[in-house]
Amino acid sequence: MLLVGFLTVAFAASFLAPLPGSSSPALVASALLAWPLPAVLAAIGLGRIRARLVRGSLDPVHPRAWLFASSAATPLVLLFVVVPGGWLDCVESWSAGSHLATLLLLALPLLAIELPRLLLATLGMLWLEGEALGVPPGVYRTTLPGFSDAWPILRLRLGWPLLLPIPCLAIGGLLDLLRFDRALHQFVLGTTVGTTLALLVALVGIGVMLPISFRLAFGATRALPAPLAKPLRAVAEALGFPGHRVLLLPTGGRAVNAMLVGPLPFGRILVLTDGLLQTLDTEALSGVVAHEVGHAKMGHPGLLLVLTTVLPMLWLSAGTPLWVEQELVVQAFLGLLLVPFGWSLVRAMAHRFEHEADIASVRAFGAGPCTRALLSVMHMGQPLPGIGWRRLTSLHPDESARCATMQRYEVDPAFRHHFDAQGRRLRRTVVAALGLSAALAAVACRLEWRFEAAIWRLASGDVVGASVAAAAVGDGVPERWRVPWRSFRETLAAATAVAPTATDWSTAQPAFAEVAFERGKQVLRADGPTAARPWLLLAADARPDDRTGRGLLHEYCRAAADGEPERMGEVRELLLRHGVPPGLEPVFRDDPTPDGSRDSRVPR
Repeated sequence: MLLVGFLTVAFAASFLAPLPGSSSPALVASALLAWPLPAVLAAIGLGRIRARLVRGSLDPVHPRAWLFASSAATPLVLLFVVVPGGWLDCVESWSAGSHLATLLLLALPLLAIELPRLLLATLGMLWLEGEALGVPPGVYRTTLPGFSDAWPILRLRLGWPLLLPIPCLAIGGLLDLLRFDRALHQFVLGTTVGTTLALLVALVGIGVMLPISFRLAFGATRALPAPLAKPLRAVAEALGFPGHRVLLLPTGGRAVNAMLVGPLPFGRILVLTDGLLQTLDTEALSGVVAHEVGHAKMGHPGLLLVLTTVLPMLWLSAGTPLWVEQELVVQAFLGLLLVPFGWSLVRAMAHRFEHEADIASVRAFGAGPCTRALLSVMHMGQPLPGIGWRRLTSLHPDESARCATMQRYEVDPAFRHHFDAQGRRLRRTVVAALGLSAALAAVACRLEWRFEAAIWRLASGDVVGASVAAAAVGDGVPERWRVPWRSFRETLAAATAVAPTATDWSTAQPAFAEVAFERGKQVLRADGPTAARPWLLLAADARPDDRTGRGLLHEYCRAAADGEPERMGEVRELLLRHGVPPGLEPVFRDDPTPDGSRDSRVPR
């Protein structure tokens, strides 16, 4: 639910941004009452599970339903808190334009809502394992595990809330550093090529940070225990992996797993859980280490990064000219269609990579060690509810199929040749797809650049450069750009009137903040909000701290230009609540007409 909650907050911030000043202390305080709801539902479920295990109580509704309801409540409560609850408006006001502060404030309700629920729900699921194993009612009367007993598994669950924000906060901090250079900041946030390049750089940075973040979040900082450390490190080093990066992941013996952490070679680590070390002997563990090192040698982390992130990013850039022409509903529908296709592709590739890593173990030690490890782990598996769904969504193929593939690869030369040839074809296909996607993205960026370059220069305060770029575009404007280009030309005309010689933000910002604001108020009084929109856009952009003054004025004019009388009315009420800027009281004293023009009684 943490990831779902994260996506919910991101969606709300991107598509459901409230009007500036729309929140109030009373509204935020009332929304705070909803924050505990997921934890309360989880607590009810925990109580019913206890009654079921200790007293043998049977409810019409299984306690698992309460835990499920608590999970479903998290994104719903978040959505309520962030938008109608006024939290998003508070974030915009309190962050003072800082990307890092914005991310921290957006994460606050997510963590405050989800962490208590996660602790209670995890304990409830641990209790339910006893029922799934057939433990009779009453056995747990005095031995029901508590939080201290369940701490190792709780520690693992808490690792994700600690791990997920780290790259987001790093990105926020880097964006704040870019704010010192207005042109670079606007290039990154306002152009397709800038955003794409910045995301690629961010991916590299996150890839480098991930192993360090994982070690801190999950406590994977311990070396392997003495009896096993030397032979397993020797296996890793023999296969070309640094032995000192083979670490122990403490789980209280509950997790039986191994994993390679880090999409890039820099700082990559290999972790083995304590449960795995307790289950397997040294020979089988050597097969596991060879399997994980096989992932690294065959480039699986990097290939998955390309498939799951780089290619979709390039496809989005390449499809920008077509994508932006679609309605929001159509974009959402197409996105929903692509999700199952993308997941199916990633799942198929992940299954293939697991087989390839198994084969790496076969090449090192034969099929025996890794096969024994798989069979031991498989036999320990418990028939918990939902195992069919987990199998359907798992990124690991069936254990029996993996064992059969290893054994066949070891003894069948024809199968070995066919399997290796498939791997080579797969990598050629990925490289070809990456090259084609990069070429298409470059073409799309080139098509958009002449328009984006002009807008970027104006946003950076280079009025002279924006005028030159706009003149170079001429009249050849495609349909998808007609409306935004017309708006840009109007704004450029206003900027040229107040700062005709400006070539940077330090020169343009004072003129936009003061001269354009006063001119905008004059035009608003004389000609109405539609005509004043360009001037007040410049003024609001130059003074983003004045959200309930200039920000609302620009929103009022924008709503008029877009023909949204209802939104104009909402903005008018907010302006009257927070205080109309001096000189504009007559404009907002009387109701505007539906088309956004001034009431005829307002004196000129």
